Amino acid sequence: MSQQPIPLRDPLRAAFLAWLIPGLGHFYQGRKGKAWLYAICILSIYFVGFALGEGKIVYWRWVNPLSNPEKFSLYYIGQFFAGLPALPALIQGTIRHFRPDSNFLWGFMAEPPQNVINGLHARLGKLVDIGTIYTTAAGLLNVLAIYDAYEGPAYVDEAEVAEAGPTAATAGVKVEGTV
Repeated sequence: MSQQPIPLRDPLRAAFLAWLIPGLGHFYQGRKGKAWLYAICILSIYFVGFALGEGKIVYWRWVNPLSNPEKFSLYYIGQFFAGLPALPALIQGTIRHFRPDSNFLWGFMAEPPQNVINGLHARLGKLVDIGTIYTTAAGLLNVLAIYDAYEGPAYVDEAEVAEAGPTAATAGVKVEGTV
């Protein structure tokens, strides 16, 4: 049984939409089942993690990682790929970097003071770390969804395998209908 290739729309736009809101790039391509799967799974992991950290674990601060590695928000790089849900942290961190006295979006997703972070750890224990891992993992999972929106589904083209001849058979490639 031969698989028909899916006609994908503009892959760059699909990848951008998949970054912006997980699953949106797949909706754009007409792959609604996969879109719902990515949207529900990735966003639920992200928001569960966000709630575990009481909304104070996703933030960005402009720090040179070479001069001050302890203050660098390495986990935000992963969280960033969750797209729009993590984007206010980058905007907030950038505004606060240039205007420390600003109160943009009432401080939503701004870097909390160190005593607030310490209070979270004292009150919630490991749930803060678990929330950080969840939000970061959601962003990293969305990287795979972005790639899938850009490249499309993987399938074996029978014509290419037939042209490859016995090399493909010895490499372990199996095509339906062949032995």
